[in-house]
Amino acid sequence: MSTNIEEEDDQTVHTILIIDDDRFIQKFLSRAMTGKYTPLCADNGQEGIEIAKESHPDVILLDVEMPGLNGYEVCDKLRLDPVTSDIPVIFLSGKSSIRERLIGYEAGAVDFLTKPCEKEELLAKINVHCIQKKNKESLENIIESVSGTAHAAIAGSGELGRVIQFMEQSANVATFSQLSEALFQVTRTLSLNCCLYFCSATGNVFHSSLGEVTPLEKELMLALFEEGNRFHDFGCRTQINYPRVSLLIKNMPLDNMEVYGRYKDLLPSLLSSTNSKVKSIDTENALIQQGQSLGASFDVVNSTLTNLSQSLNSAQEDVIVVMKDMLAELADTLPSMGLEDDQETYLLDRIDLAVHQSIDLSDQATNIYRSFETVTRLLQHLSDRQHEILDIIFTRIDDEDDNDNDSIDSSDVELF
Repeated sequence: MSTNIEEEDDQTVHTILIIDDDRFIQKFLSRAMTGKYTPLCADNGQEGIEIAKESHPDVILLDVEMPGLNGYEVCDKLRLDPVTSDIPVIFLSGKSSIRERLIGYEAGAVDFLTKPCEKEELLAKINVHCIQKKNKESLENIIESVSGTAHAAIAGSGELGRVIQFMEQSANVATFSQLSEALFQVTRTLSLNCCLYFCSATGNVFHSSLGEVTPLEKELMLALFEEGNRFHDFGCRTQINYPRVSLLIKNMPLDNMEVYGRYKDLLPSLLSSTNSKVKSIDTENALIQQGQSLGASFDVVNSTLTNLSQSLNSAQEDVIVVMKDMLAELADTLPSMGLEDDQETYLLDRIDLAVHQSIDLSDQATNIYRSFETVTRLLQHLSDRQHEILDIIFTRIDDEDDNDNDSIDSSDVELF
């Protein structure tokens, strides 16, 4: 890096500010810099400070002993001013004692030259400090860039963490209201005002993170959804479409394109997970409806078979009673009918055969009745089980409703 900077330094004409009350020294130093540096001159400390603020030279050559503000006082003021604090100062002094040098370094100087000085030494020191200043500026730029990248990475990881937490949370939601609230918890941490559209199997569902979705917003969202494009950008608004869900963001950060781009990368992941969950909720709702329908059908069939078996059993008992009454009546009336013995015997045999056949039919009816009882018990078990499953589903939905006000704590979301 330093080699590249030195080459650039050779091609760059640097500005050197000379602050000295001696005009002869000013001319001497200016001539020494001819062709390599652009000299600026000031006759006193206050003038030098003003020129330094206006021109921001690359190096300042500062005389120690001057009327008014001396060199140490001028250096203090330059160091305290944010505009000039980064300019390297080289002291010029006729005294070269250790004490003088220490005072100069304590005041903030980077180097010390004893007057009179050699031209080569002067130019060498100026060149060194120009290169060091350039290196420092480059390093500060790198640090600033790395710092900005680090801050963006930290912010991005936090936002990604919220999306991951949403995916975990959405696995437990059971209604579109719960799903929309979980998604809006994420968008609120991003300071986004949004409208959400679910293309459900049962119809269109709209939700808003703030207030109600207006008729115009509904019409706009449906029109953009039907166009089929993934992104629609218009002004500060962006709509992101998936097969079963659309998100309309009404305040995208156009004033910060880095955040804007990060959000456009992040939100599709959020919508992709939401799209899958919409399909899951539709499937679950369909199963609930099917379960309710099956449960009702089981109840009807069970009731019908129960009534049928009871009717069959009652009819069987009635037949037996009728046959017994008929036999008793015949037993009383046959002797008075004047039948021959063989006729009476034939009639009694036929009646006895009919009675035995009725008993056989009654036994078969009993078996049918028992079969009906078995079927009705099985249907009752299936119906009870179906109701238990529905109760479990509805209980889970109620539990999610109770926890619907729980929010994602964005301050606790970290990926490292």
